[in-house]
Amino acid sequence: MKKILITLLAVSSASVFADTFQDFNNNLYAQYGLTGYNSNTTKDYQTNGFGIGGTFQSANNVWVNTDLVQNNNLSGINVGNTFGLKAGYAFQFFGDDDNGFQIIPFASFGYAGGGVTEVNGVTTSNVDAYKWGIGVQPEYRFLSSLKASLGLGLAGFNGYSNQGTSTTVFGFNVNPEVQYDIAKTVMVAVGYNYTSQFNGSNALNTNNLNVKVGYLF
Repeated sequence: MKKILITLLAVSSASVFADTFQDFNNNLYAQYGLTGYNSNTTKDYQTNGFGIGGTFQSANNVWVNTDLVQNNNLSGINVGNTFGLKAGYAFQFFGDDDNGFQIIPFASFGYAGGGVTEVNGVTTSNVDAYKWGIGVQPEYRFLSSLKASLGLGLAGFNGYSNQGTSTTVFGFNVNPEVQYDIAKTVMVAVGYNYTSQFNGSNALNTNNLNVKVGYLF
């Protein structure tokens, strides 16, 4: 009887960990990020950003991610606030209660407003800017409670200044992230995002460290 009770408790305990990608990817979160900017023509500077976001992956593997970030000036330069939206479809290749692998091709759209602005890999110094792009995100879940992902994106970026001029630049971003699931209820994630531009007379590269804490539903 004691052995049966121990077995039942062990099964119950194991069941509170994530056993599908939906357990990881249906979430709402708060986030904090510290970003360093560097350029060949301007001084280096830093910002920090506070935001909210969420991810949704349906039972038939439609995937959507969105976030809104309020950037704060740390170096005397006005940096814009950003909104980002990604939507795609998750192709799953294997999975069980402990492990799984999927690849998500996605399309992205973003808006940034302020002084120097950056959205998902492309940076410019205009007032209002719009971004569009494509990307792919492999994800691997393992040990029942961990998920590692690697976002790779290409983006075009149109910026419009208050003087009526416009700028178009192109760039890429690389975004590894690790997410930990606590009892299918709380998520903690740490990620790094590197961005760079292909063109532009004042091309900016960014390094971002991001932390997320949220609720899994």
